[in-house]
Amino acid sequence: MSGNYRSRILSILVDWYEDSPAYIRNEKPNKRRLMRLYDNGKSDFNVYNIEVPAIRNDINQAVMDLADKKFIEFEWMRGEKNHILSRLWLNYDSIGQIYAYLGRRPKGDAVNEVLSQLRVLLDRSKEEWVRHWLEETYVVISRKRTIGNNLPEGKSDRNDLLKAVSELSKRTEMEILERIFSIQCFGDSKRFEHTVKPRLIRILKKYLIQDECTDDDALRYVGIVRYPEQFEFSGALSIMLPKGLVDFMPLPFGSTLTIDDVKEGHIKLGADIRRILSIENRANYVEYIRKFQSKDELVLFHGGQFSPAKGVFLKALVSAMPESCMFYHWGDIDYGGFSMLARLRREIMQEVQAWKMGIEDIKQYTKYAIQFSESYRKRLTSLLDVSELQDCQSCIKFMLKDGVRLEQEAMLMNSEQ
Repeated sequence: MSGNYRSRILSILVDWYEDSPAYIRNEKPNKRRLMRLYDNGKSDFNVYNIEVPAIRNDINQAVMDLADKKFIEFEWMRGEKNHILSRLWLNYDSIGQIYAYLGRRPKGDAVNEVLSQLRVLLDRSKEEWVRHWLEETYVVISRKRTIGNNLPEGKSDRNDLLKAVSELSKRTEMEILERIFSIQCFGDSKRFEHTVKPRLIRILKKYLIQDECTDDDALRYVGIVRYPEQFEFSGALSIMLPKGLVDFMPLPFGSTLTIDDVKEGHIKLGADIRRILSIENRANYVEYIRKFQSKDELVLFHGGQFSPAKGVFLKALVSAMPESCMFYHWGDIDYGGFSMLARLRREIMQEVQAWKMGIEDIKQYTKYAIQFSESYRKRLTSLLDVSELQDCQSCIKFMLKDGVRLEQEAMLMNSEQ
């Protein structure tokens, strides 16, 4: 049993050492941290029971063995020499031999290996969100000298995450099925879901999307989908495909296209189309095309932040817009809705107009407005500095003054548009 106690005692002492400020600074500690064995009934090693001779003697022998190897030093209780231990401490001069004895890899070696991996990825990555995450992770691990919560502790899981991020940063496909992506990365269709997906989603929401969204929407933002994405619309749209022309105008309640359709074909809008209207929420989209859509409108279901594939679809629509056609976006009057509007203006078309996203709309549905928290206020305030939203500043300031936001589903309470 003394061999087991030797490893347990040393492991605790090494854990303490690796958590010390001196270790973080890569210095030899100038103070010893004492492990109490018996101190007026208090102990840092609770299995040391002086009332049970067999246990006490085994631990005493283990401590003396470690001292003989010069791994530790110790003291007996006054007047209890060779009987009851008082305290012990690590001999920092023998730390290399201690790691070898335990068969344990120094945490510093693992940290240096991870930092090297992060540097390689940084050199290869061009995506801004990937670089932001890598840089911040590198700084935290360098400063704290511990992998901590920034990356998985387990080497296999950690490598899986870094491999997935690396693949995302160099992918060129607009859309890839989740299980195909998993096979490409790991040769296993389910490994991504089991070891990488939850942590990657948290990274995407913090460093890329920075908005409330579903897990599926977060992955779709970088082109990973469980099923091929469908672009929903209603109106005078046709597409010329290799096998012929498909006209969607006769379908009164809308239809869909996929990225493969868009890449294979050529989209054309009816000459009478005067407005494209992108609607964020599905309920409003369905209600609008059933009750309010006019013949000169093409209405789109926008959903959350658009994916790379949907971005291609939106650009194809802009290219097909007839003269005098305007592009409008109707979203929630909140951080997410205005963020989507800004992104549409930044990446799809600068002239996209906000629709039903103003002060009067909040006032009209004020009883359905939602109060928001201080943390949300900070995010909303940041939109005042977004150059693409200068015309929306008065509404954002009104929201900040009253501390409210409005989801567009509230507008379904009114029977007239």
